[in-house]
Amino acid sequence: MVNNCLLKTVRFVDTKQWNVKHFFATSIISKYSTESIGKHTIHITEKTKLSNEPEKEHKILGISNEKGMFDAYVELGKNINQAYIYVENGYLAYNPYRINVGSIGLKTDLQKNDYISPAYVVFKCRETLLPEFLYLVLKSTVFNSIIRENTTGSVRQTLSYDKLATIKIPIPSLEAQKQIVDKYNKGTCAANSAMSKADELNNSIDLCLSNLLQLKPVVNQNHSAHRLISTTTLKNLVGWGAKVNSNPIKPQELFKSMVYENMPLEYYCEINPKTIYPDDVEDVSFIPMECVSDIYGEIIEHKNGKSTNRKGYTSFQENDVIWAKITPCMQNGKCAVATDLKNGYAYGSTEFHVFRATKSVLPEYIHCFMRSKRLREAAMSYFTGSAGQQRVGTDFLEALTLPLLPIHSDNPNILTQETVVNKVAEIRKQIKELHIKAADIRKQSEKEFEEAIFSE
Repeated sequence: MVNNCLLKTVRFVDTKQWNVKHFFATSIISKYSTESIGKHTIHITEKTKLSNEPEKEHKILGISNEKGMFDAYVELGKNINQAYIYVENGYLAYNPYRINVGSIGLKTDLQKNDYISPAYVVFKCRETLLPEFLYLVLKSTVFNSIIRENTTGSVRQTLSYDKLATIKIPIPSLEAQKQIVDKYNKGTCAANSAMSKADELNNSIDLCLSNLLQLKPVVNQNHSAHRLISTTTLKNLVGWGAKVNSNPIKPQELFKSMVYENMPLEYYCEINPKTIYPDDVEDVSFIPMECVSDIYGEIIEHKNGKSTNRKGYTSFQENDVIWAKITPCMQNGKCAVATDLKNGYAYGSTEFHVFRATKSVLPEYIHCFMRSKRLREAAMSYFTGSAGQQRVGTDFLEALTLPLLPIHSDNPNILTQETVVNKVAEIRKQIKELHIKAADIRKQSEKEFEEAIFSE
């Protein structure tokens, strides 16, 4: 492409798409030769129908822009209607609709699951390209600009493998690739150490709740799998489904304290209450699913919304607790207390359950339990719907019980909701600080990586 002051022109031989975005595409500057990604990769399209093994538990992978590739969930073959793609170590995959926000992952030894939805684009590297090097290129800021220029679609922008394969990137020698990757990995060791500490702290939250509230241990013994008849008491019914009622983990038992009175969740809050906007409120917050962090358990972005546009969304108000009910958002911990809403009101994803606290409870107290690992793991056993579109229904939530504590007390010997909330908040504060530290280290390593390959 030839760049002039007032006009930009392109040779006809270089024309691949009839759109201005492509004509103004970013030119890569590198001391290495640039070659098409397709020359060095192979598209993986072979699929396996997991329903052919109906009673086998299949381990499913997921991809997010924050975590990359991760172990998402385990599902019986009989509940998976689509054919899935087998992912080996070293394979890369991305969401074609969200690659522009970094939704791409690399399978490594850290991920133990091995199948992924056919909605993802999966490919592997030839011997001329290290998958670790390609992953870093694809996650780079420079390449993100290139991706945005190459996505197509009128409403939802997408990047197919065929289009990805035409994009050129710097291709150093294998030795140079290894040196660049090794330097990057060395720089991120401290980040990984910080993340390990954050994970340990995150896992300690459930233990903190259990110790403070003296919760009854949850024993997951799948006795129903070995019995012809499974029974339950009337008070422990969770809806009328045989599958959920034969589950050994009962929501009534999840947070049952051995020393404090236990009350149903509905005692503390309304579940999915109706939200009535005042007539004079026009500007409100818009909170789609991506605005809720699954790392911090809080709303990280408030978009501008209009109360007149709330139809077809889930409405909520200041201090409501919102909780993702759909896979994989629920397992990942997308749950937050809705604060700082514009004019006190918001609407967002239809995949949120909403909890509106009564005067007898702090919203943050509810949040402690709803985002706990103990609850998220148990809730997976109560999913309804097909694989990839599974949700937790209100039956499970209505059956939940929580220990009854006073909100606050002047007596330091009395355990209060404030005490529980503050102790969990302190752990989460440390977790957030470690995540920020790790992010800063990675940002510096990414900068050095880009300088190494995207400069002359």
